[in-house]
Amino acid sequence: MREVAAGIFMITERGAFGALKPPVNIYVLPGPDGIIFDAGYGDPGSVRHFVREFRKLESMYAGGSGFRITRIIPSHVHPDHFSGLRALRASLGVPVALTAKMASIVSSGERYRASYQRGDSIFGDVANSPLRQLLYRAAAPLVHRYYVKLFGINFLPDPDLIIAERGPLIINSEEWCIFPSPGHADDHISLYHEGRGVLFSGDNVLRGVTSWLGPPKSHLMDYIASLEEMLALPRLELILSAHGSPVTDPRGRIRELIAWRRKRIEDVWAALRSYGGKGATVRQLLRTLYPGGGGVKRMMAEGWVVLTLRHLVNAGRAESDEGSPTRFFAGRA
Repeated sequence: MREVAAGIFMITERGAFGALKPPVNIYVLPGPDGIIFDAGYGDPGSVRHFVREFRKLESMYAGGSGFRITRIIPSHVHPDHFSGLRALRASLGVPVALTAKMASIVSSGERYRASYQRGDSIFGDVANSPLRQLLYRAAAPLVHRYYVKLFGINFLPDPDLIIAERGPLIINSEEWCIFPSPGHADDHISLYHEGRGVLFSGDNVLRGVTSWLGPPKSHLMDYIASLEEMLALPRLELILSAHGSPVTDPRGRIRELIAWRRKRIEDVWAALRSYGGKGATVRQLLRTLYPGGGGVKRMMAEGWVVLTLRHLVNAGRAESDEGSPTRFFAGRA
């Protein structure tokens, strides 16, 4: 645990298996009407670690002006951000506050799985051959059970509060602002205080790596639009992310991320164009874009390539083969 800004403490839960289960930051803003931002993992070891650190923080405020946490608010409901909600509520007696969209998604395992079903015929399985699709569907129940155990996923049918996606939020007598920041996830929110110049960015802005993007809950242009909205905030001095260390040059980092995403759009279009009239599948494009990369790296990159193809098709810069919707061709520049 460490104090990363005045009155803002970061508790980092340990991860496992590298990018599969990365360390995740949970933030506590202690005071008479404080909050916990993000809820981390729900496995017993992660919950015990957070509660132990939280109790240390609580003891620091003993006999002072008051220590009362009144809400736990996740930035979005990916498993590393919501899985600890039920356990933390039970251990600490803190109410859970969700947006209506979040509440709908995590109300049950069935609802959660349904939210990840890909709905369009062209992009639902562009990266997969028929054999891969068959294997995926056969393995899906086992994969789901594995992730439930790994992350300690616990669904929450009964949030204590429903909050707006955009609007003021009073924390310890200070007015913060919640605003929707979709792109990485369609239910993503960010939390901002203009006077402090502090932004809680969740997974949208990370210091050392780019945010993972992939269907069905990510959207490339929504992500860029969210970054541009952050860049336009009137005062921005510190970004506190869900993973990694604080971003101390927030505008510089946001500009880097916007430029990188726009560059990668052009990289995908150039790679597609190099295949000429033969067209290319997502797997072929991944081999072109990551010629020295291994299977895991390409698997992690598959999502953003699919989203970029979707953008290029919608912009009229690429098209899919009607007879083989997993093959794409470059169009105009």
